[in-house]
Amino acid sequence: MRRYILSIFIIVAPFFGLAQEVDSISQKSDSVISNFIKIDSTQSLSDSTKEILSDSTIANLTDSTKATATDSVKTQKKGDIATTVNYSAKDSMNFNMKTQDIIMFKTAHVDYGEIELDADKIKVNYNTKILEASGLKDSTEKVTGKPVFTDKGQVYQTDQIVYNFDTKKAIIKGVVTQQGEAFMHSNWTKKNEKDEMFSDHALYTTCNLEHPHFGIAANKIKLIPGDKILAGPFNLEITELPTPFVFPFGMFPMPNNKTSGILFPTYGEENRRGFFLRDGGYYWAINEYADMALRGEIYSKGSYGLSLASNYKKRYSYNGTLNIRFNQQRIGETEADSSISRDFWVQWSHRPESKGTGRFSASVNGGTSSFNNNNPTQNFEQQVTANFNSNISYSNVIKGTPFNYAVSARHDQDVRTNEINLLLPEVALNMNRQYPFKKVNVNGLDWIQKVNYSYNFTTTNRITNNIGRVGPEAREDSIADFSQENLPYFLERANNGGRHRIPVSTSFNLLKFITASPSFNYDEIWYLRELNHRYSEETKGVVIDTINTFSRASSYNAGIGFTTRLYGTIYPKKGPVKAVRHIMTPSVNLNWRPDFGEEEYGIYKEVQTDSLGNTRVFSKYEGFVYGSPGRGESGTIGISLANTVEMKVKKDSDTSDIAKKVKIFDNLSFATSYNVIADSFRLAPISINARTNLFNNKLDINIQTGFDPYVMVLDSITTRENGTEEVFQRRIDQYAWEGGQGIGRLTTANIALSTNLNPAGKKSDDENRDNLEDQAREAGASEDQVQALSNNPAMYVDFNVPWNLRVRYNIRWSRQGFEEANIQQTMNFSGDINFTENWKVGFTSGYDFESQDFTQTSINIFRNLHCWQINANWVPFGRFQSFSVDIGVKASILQDLKLNRRRSWWDN
Repeated sequence: MRRYILSIFIIVAPFFGLAQEVDSISQKSDSVISNFIKIDSTQSLSDSTKEILSDSTIANLTDSTKATATDSVKTQKKGDIATTVNYSAKDSMNFNMKTQDIIMFKTAHVDYGEIELDADKIKVNYNTKILEASGLKDSTEKVTGKPVFTDKGQVYQTDQIVYNFDTKKAIIKGVVTQQGEAFMHSNWTKKNEKDEMFSDHALYTTCNLEHPHFGIAANKIKLIPGDKILAGPFNLEITELPTPFVFPFGMFPMPNNKTSGILFPTYGEENRRGFFLRDGGYYWAINEYADMALRGEIYSKGSYGLSLASNYKKRYSYNGTLNIRFNQQRIGETEADSSISRDFWVQWSHRPESKGTGRFSASVNGGTSSFNNNNPTQNFEQQVTANFNSNISYSNVIKGTPFNYAVSARHDQDVRTNEINLLLPEVALNMNRQYPFKKVNVNGLDWIQKVNYSYNFTTTNRITNNIGRVGPEAREDSIADFSQENLPYFLERANNGGRHRIPVSTSFNLLKFITASPSFNYDEIWYLRELNHRYSEETKGVVIDTINTFSRASSYNAGIGFTTRLYGTIYPKKGPVKAVRHIMTPSVNLNWRPDFGEEEYGIYKEVQTDSLGNTRVFSKYEGFVYGSPGRGESGTIGISLANTVEMKVKKDSDTSDIAKKVKIFDNLSFATSYNVIADSFRLAPISINARTNLFNNKLDINIQTGFDPYVMVLDSITTRENGTEEVFQRRIDQYAWEGGQGIGRLTTANIALSTNLNPAGKKSDDENRDNLEDQAREAGASEDQVQALSNNPAMYVDFNVPWNLRVRYNIRWSRQGFEEANIQQTMNFSGDINFTENWKVGFTSGYDFESQDFTQTSINIFRNLHCWQINANWVPFGRFQSFSVDIGVKASILQDLKLNRRRSWWDN
């Protein structure tokens, strides 16, 4: 009996020791158990381990405490690198050494190389290398903790999964996996070692809901990751209801990289060009840096066209786009009276991204003048724009020197008049500002250190098809056809030349608060020809001889400017106004220039113009690209005064101790000049400009005015044959205030009013507009371009504002003496409103007071349908009357799954 009890004790004792050891680890690790077991893949668990753990014994670890259990198993074959299997479970972990199973419960996790699995129940068999996972039912029979399987970054949400570590194959039940923008649901799926999936009763969709709004349903689907999806007979399901749209097979590309392929055309009908197939062609993914799309269009009435579009980018170097279109249109109502028109249009944009010194950029937008009329598109901006500009340039620095250079080509085109101007090429050489006396230190003579100079040389060659007025009776310039036949003539008449400029300046403080800035400028122009004007007795007129020779002329001027800033503040003792601040910035500029029209300079010459002996002064550089040095001595005193007025207001009802700043005038400026050397009309026109806002920054007001300080005398008014009046008047050298006419005659006045009736939208517009203006100036935009951006509210729309209503009114008044005043009025208004989170409606329109009609008007409607969207655009009247409705899937992978309804304005 004693031997029997002793035998049992010897067998059972190791289990107590193991249990005590595990319990102690659990306590020391705050309920986390770590253990490492090395298993050779070529054999089973060691016999000694089997003797310790019998097949009927299962080590149930920390079940009562529901602690987390973790372990690692390293498996290796002879000569192979060991692979670690990490696993953990929140509730419990069971080991069966006979079957070599590990079963984990509740928030179980296994990772093996690139494979990860999370589920409430996971079973791993190290003999068969098979992993099984599923969820667990709770007390309400609801299954929780369904398996989420990750393989090489690809995530599969499943109901059940069986996976083989060796073969890397899997059988999955109820899988949902995402492939790019799309999701695939299936009842049963088999995955092979290439990660290809063969699914039974599957649904392919781009909707991310558990019950998708739509999908492509098929009994059999094969998914090749990063390549495509192949489907057998399938049909479209909407809200899990099948539709009659059935197809025998389908292929849906889903590449991770750009892939070449066919572009399917759109079809329709136009009254003018007939039935059409449009925008069909081929897309060529050249490489990861460039692509190209070649499209074509053909019409039943004989018109056709081709287009090429390309995008390219080299990281940290450059990026750009290129679009070329060619169309041959048959114009005419019938085939008998039709004619052929061939047009092309080129758009090219190239932007440098490099941080080096050399920069090449291009912005090309031009083509035949008849392109827009013969090839209408839905791009309203291009259809109504009359002027197009292009610029191609390259700039760099000359290393080791203060010089930099730029070479450019420019293009300007007016499609209304067909006038084309080319600056080809234009070269500039610039020297950075130099301070030759920077290191000279003389007390009291700081201005010497600030003496600086720079150098600039520009040369250009201007080619134009504007050949001027032809014939003595011509009142307008003649525009020749810009064709290959006329090109030699245009090149012969090319206007070219060069100009050198050397500005020298410095600055110093005068009387402590006044900044003085003296300057001297030297200019020199070079030409390869000059003109000789002479009177011809035969023609009784002026004859112009062109002399091909090198010719140069120099000019210079000097000046000094004074400016300062004055501050004044008033503190009212009563009322809500706590302070009024007035900032004045006066400037006085003195400039002198000699009379380069004197005979000693040899630039100007007085020539008889008719048989009556009348004469006129001509320049030998008249009409040249850089003009002529100024004629007539000039000694002007320029005067300007800029004012800013603001106040601080605090009402008694305000709970804050901080007064609110209110601007009365953002700017109120006066400017004019006086020529002390001129013999008459010394005072220049006076300009008065103001900018302010009213109603707590809700209404912006911009006023620009011009006054002529001299008296205008009316001689007579006659009536022409067409019924219009012709005014004969003259300006006399008498100041307006001497004749009781105030500071002068108002010649021009421009008032612009703009507002956004939504206060939040107004604030957002102001902030975004200011940021956009700063960015434009930093990018080198001119003030005209900055003003154009500021006047276009579409450039700074904030979609976070629930509604906007913008109104801009502009009135321009001008009058010359006793002539009838010319008044131009325009009003533009635009807005948008979010009816709900998913509904947005916007509109743009305007009113032409001269024609008493509305300008181009469009209404846009957008509806977000989760995975679908509706876009509608309607132009209710006018030349561009049209409407379009697009209903389609948001995801680009199914962009062809859409419904379009259009009636284009060119088909009216």
